Amino acid sequence: MLSIAGVPASRLCPVCHESHQDVAELLGPTAPDAWLAISEGERLEAELTPDVCILPDLGRTRHFVRGHIQLPVMDAEPPMFVWSVWVELDQESMAAIARSWSSPNRAAIPPLTGRLATELPYEEPTRGLEITVHTRDLGLVPLLMVSNTTHALATEQREGVHLHRIVELGARLQRQ
Repeated sequence: MLSIAGVPASRLCPVCHESHQDVAELLGPTAPDAWLAISEGERLEAELTPDVCILPDLGRTRHFVRGHIQLPVMDAEPPMFVWSVWVELDQESMAAIARSWSSPNRAAIPPLTGRLATELPYEEPTRGLEITVHTRDLGLVPLLMVSNTTHALATEQREGVHLHRIVELGARLQRQ
């Protein structure tokens, strides 16, 4: 079997014929884009935890929750790549999550609808995409499903990605 730099040919990327090492399994920001866009003074009026963000905005309150968009990886380990992103919810949906957040039965609440509040490094914009939010058991952030079936993110979530694509997206994210 041929190898490059000690890597068996079967482990080489089928796209670029290189070995990808230390590929991130999870990428994403610590806050929604709207939080990152406001001043330090405005942040004094807001709240940000690792999973929730409440943001006053021109007389109304915006609600965000962090969740995961999972992309199956077809040709390598890890078997799943995760975008850790933020979704904006309406007040009623946020109240439903808040009521059940500490409940052992929180995964039983019906799916909610929100809008992606994180711009990801795709060719088409991702912020504003409709998202279905599925709460999960305690200790797990919500699982997010992209509703727009024609967007590349939805296609990758449904069909999976090659490891090379994960490396490419990570590099784009670093350039942003």
